[in-house]
Amino acid sequence: MKTYQSKTKDTKKNFFKRHKYAIAITLSVIAIALVITLSVVFTLPDKQPVGGVTVEPPAVDVDTKPTVVLPMQNATVGMDYHDDKLVKWDTLDLWQWHPAVDFVGSGNVVAVLDGKVIDVEKTSIDGNVVTIEHADGYVSIYKSLDSAITVNKGDTVKAGDKIGVASSSMMSELNTGAHLHFELKKNGVYVNPATLIPINQDK
Repeated sequence: MKTYQSKTKDTKKNFFKRHKYAIAITLSVIAIALVITLSVVFTLPDKQPVGGVTVEPPAVDVDTKPTVVLPMQNATVGMDYHDDKLVKWDTLDLWQWHPAVDFVGSGNVVAVLDGKVIDVEKTSIDGNVVTIEHADGYVSIYKSLDSAITVNKGDTVKAGDKIGVASSSMMSELNTGAHLHFELKKNGVYVNPATLIPINQDK
């Protein structure tokens, strides 16, 4: 007795035999595409709210520099800062170092940085003096001011706030005329004001 297989079954079997490589390649491509899709999905950042609060990216610190201004406008630089050699002080007729920059001219004197006034004094040698403490260890000292000082000890000032008027009250530099003798310290040590404030020799 002969057994006959269905023609349809033979056709299917023959189809798979003839196309087994194509089918294998197709299945491989589908598997690879599935793996890539899943890897992309699972590596995406979670944008869903957590506990009802939207997660924001962390804030980025911005390095903001403090505002720094000249202590006087429309003044010329007289005796400059010298800590490496002796210079002659005409009034005293002496050679000594000059830990300051002299701004020659009559006009308003302002704070170079935000800070707090830590001393206001009237002396016979340095004239009228205002000392301001700033951030980062800086202290600015304004000598040879007029007696009409506009700040008091303990006041908080902003860069550009008026603190007084330049004059010739500094007896040790009397021959210079009206001027501001400006000193700057950092962590208790004198430093060249030009390292902090925008001093222009043509001013």
